[in-house]
Amino acid sequence: MARGSPVNPPWLPQAYPFRQVDRVLERDPPRRCVTLKVFSADELLLEGSDTVPPSLVLEALCQSAACLEADGTSGEGRILRIEEAILSGKVKPGDRLIVSTTLLERGALGLRAESVGEVEGKQVARLRVFVRPGGPPA
Repeated sequence: MARGSPVNPPWLPQAYPFRQVDRVLERDPPRRCVTLKVFSADELLLEGSDTVPPSLVLEALCQSAACLEADGTSGEGRILRIEEAILSGKVKPGDRLIVSTTLLERGALGLRAESVGEVEGKQVARLRVFVRPGGPPA
């Protein structure tokens, strides 16, 4: 399991400004991963906002689940379904969102996972998501 790699892997899903995973901190595919998203105050998507929109927080949790790729190489995926999403706190520009994602089950169509987001050790969001590994369809 790699910890704190300073290099952003090329397989992180999507590209700026929609990438909501800045760095993979830990990885044990396909069982678990921990990712980091720092919501910078000067991000285009946060202009004029004193809190991060909940949709961006949940997107960070979904993208972390995409890093559970079964073969440990791609990290790309397509969100098939969000089963449950709970926001229990606010995220502000400048906050470091740490997302811990755990595989719940693997099926023929994809992976079911739970992602928990924390800021300064306090849970701010949790969701269960079903993702299909691999890149977008051709």
